[in-house]
Amino acid sequence: MRTEAGLVLEGRYELRSLIATGGMGQVWRGVDTELDREVAIKVLREEYAFDEGFLKRFRAEARHTAALSHDAIAALYDYGELEGRAYIVMELCPGRPLSEIIEENPGGLPERRIIPVLIDLARALDAAHSKGVVHRDVKPENVLVDEKNDWSMKITDFGIARSSDQARLTKTGLVMGTAQYLSPEQAMGKQATSLSDIYALGIVAYEMLVGHRPFTGSSQVEIAMAQVKKQPPELPSGIHPDLRRLVMMCLAKAPANRPRSAAAVARILEAIQRGEEPRFTTGAIPVTHVEDHDWTGENPTGSAARSRGGSAASPAGSPGTGPQATGPTRTAAMPLPLSGRGRGIRHRSGASGPSALSASSASSAPALRSAASPSPAAPAAGAGRPGAGAAAGPDQAGRRERTDRTERTSRGSVTGRKVMGMSLPGFVLLLILLVVVLAAVAGGMGWLPVPAAGAAQGAAVGLLAPGLNRPGAERPRTTMGRSARSGHGTRTGVE
Repeated sequence: MRTEAGLVLEGRYELRSLIATGGMGQVWRGVDTELDREVAIKVLREEYAFDEGFLKRFRAEARHTAALSHDAIAALYDYGELEGRAYIVMELCPGRPLSEIIEENPGGLPERRIIPVLIDLARALDAAHSKGVVHRDVKPENVLVDEKNDWSMKITDFGIARSSDQARLTKTGLVMGTAQYLSPEQAMGKQATSLSDIYALGIVAYEMLVGHRPFTGSSQVEIAMAQVKKQPPELPSGIHPDLRRLVMMCLAKAPANRPRSAAAVARILEAIQRGEEPRFTTGAIPVTHVEDHDWTGENPTGSAARSRGGSAASPAGSPGTGPQATGPTRTAAMPLPLSGRGRGIRHRSGASGPSALSASSASSAPALRSAASPSPAAPAAGAGRPGAGAAAGPDQAGRRERTDRTERTSRGSVTGRKVMGMSLPGFVLLLILLVVVLAAVAGGMGWLPVPAAGAAQGAAVGLLAPGLNRPGAERPRTTMGRSARSGHGTRTGVE
């Protein structure tokens, strides 16, 4: 079967004109003669006829597209195989590829045009991700924009998409996708996820804003390595700051530092479009203080900055007053900070002096402790002696570390808890002592009944003095508070 204009597939779909040629197939403008409507027909290329690998990919694309239903995703109408060649009948989308529009605007598109397109694209990706489908090849060539219909768009070509429940169609370590829009994890041969599509979405947004891609190179391998190792150039300051922040979040190297879903990207864009302050969220592990987290992955702040800034500024003055240093964003691979529930992380240092980790912990500890227990010695360390900061730094850091470690250990242990101003063991002992005293007083006053006391006393007397049990023998008498005659003199009290 030779693919050419006028060819009719299965007696129903007639090919009219060639639209585009891709790596696996050709896309034709055609007509469904039975329903009398224009369609787009994607046909496997002749050289790949009867190739089971490419046939599997065509079937996977048909299944993926058929499972999706969204206004921004090109609909699938039919699938078939004829003489070893597969074909897919899809919705014919008006408009032209986004790549052509970007080429015509080398300085970038206006934001009022970019944001609606990105919102529709993010919503379409979210619809695919909710069905377990990862596109894996998001790029301007696969986005059709209808400029005459208020810049409405359609995403196409799920040819290398992967479903969460399908078998692998590629060998482990084989890279699938276009290098210019490849996520770092894909470039390293790892499996693509929904966050990989978000990275590609960030590349598309970057290209729409400035007219060129963030990473270029002389070869596909060089571009892929740049995706892994290099940071994207900063966007111009004239772009909306929230939009710049969102794009840089999408381009984070670690997937956990990107927006957690395509739906989150769409919500942020919609807030920017309405002129509201968006809420930025990522898939990273949350930290104790929101201000300590660097959402973009480029300007670390918070405890990491304080730990570095304290040691750098100590020679010049009091710790923590110098310029704050920066550090990376926390991800799932980094240790968690203090949880804020009174439990601390103990760092051991040698007897010769505190280590660098101990010094950083000592410098960041005052910021993590509550305002009720500040360290009064910290401000006074360098206030009066500016030149003595370097000499007193290790000793002061060691004392501060030991004090903070003791406080955190006391707060985190069971015996260190306070009840009515007393420690828990002391409070329990006080309660036991009070109960014993009350029982003794009640027994002495006769408030507690002792029914077996007389019988026990008689048995004891019988054992010690058997003669007293004979008939007629005079026994000692007991009385309470008055004298009694018992044959041996007058006795008083309780005997």
